[in-house]
Amino acid sequence: MKALLAVFWLTFLAVSLNQSSLAQRRDGEVPARRNQSGGLNYAPLPGIFGVVSIDSYSRTVRMRAADGTTASVYVGEGVYDLSKLKVGDKVQVDFLQQDSQNDRLSAATIWPAR
Repeated sequence: MKALLAVFWLTFLAVSLNQSSLAQRRDGEVPARRNQSGGLNYAPLPGIFGVVSIDSYSRTVRMRAADGTTASVYVGEGVYDLSKLKVGDKVQVDFLQQDSQNDRLSAATIWPAR
C-alpha cells in the first residue's frame, strides 16, 4: 500500500511540474498573461514606471520602464488626476486589455509608487 501511495505522489508531482509544457496554442497566438474577471487578459503586466512627460490635453503620460523602454499611456478621466503628477515621479500602473474598439495602451489603475 505504501509503495502504491508513493507511486501516486511521484506521478502527481511529475505531472504538476510538467503542466506548462502540456498547454497548447495555435501559431501566432499570444499566451495569456493573467485572469481578469474570469477571462484572459493579454494586457502588459502591472509594474512601476517613471514619468517622462505628461500631456494633460490628450490625457497621456509617457512612461519609462525599468528596462529603459518608453510608451505613451492613456489615463482616463476617472482613473487619476494628472495634475498631481510631475516628471520624474514613480507610479505603479495596471493596464487595460486592448481590443478592436480600444487599441491604445490605457491605464486601468495608476497610483504613486512607494
